[in-house]
Amino acid sequence: MSFVRIQKISSSEAWIIRGILTGLIAFGFLITRFYPFDLVRYYFPDHFKYESSCIILNVLGIPCPFCGMSHALEEYLKFNFSGSNYYNPSSVIFFTFLGLFCLFIFILSLFNYKISVTFNKTTLMLFILAMLTIWILNIFYGHLN
Repeated sequence: MSFVRIQKISSSEAWIIRGILTGLIAFGFLITRFYPFDLVRYYFPDHFKYESSCIILNVLGIPCPFCGMSHALEEYLKFNFSGSNYYNPSSVIFFTFLGLFCLFIFILSLFNYKISVTFNKTTLMLFILAMLTIWILNIFYGHLN
């Protein structure tokens, strides 16, 4: 039983997928430059124990799985992989996988195909395992330690 399928789609649906993908990539770059919680930290500095604007870090005292990803992306785009790895130990693998996945979706949409994922227990367990791995790496080897 496969949980990932590649399906034929119409040309108009392929254009929609490319538009959504472009919008998500633009939003991702925008959010790394203008992180909304930085404004909250600026106007309410007494509520933040750390320099980070991560809510989980400031409330629980431990970094979230994606703490440091904004700085890591900036370093990754400069091809400074050791700097990217410093901010979040799983960032190089994460950004490489995410970039290849987006490229694969884009190329498939050029030929009027899309990826269809069936979410079942196996998919959910793989996602949870990946998130826990990223989180554990960030807690033990991230820049906040």
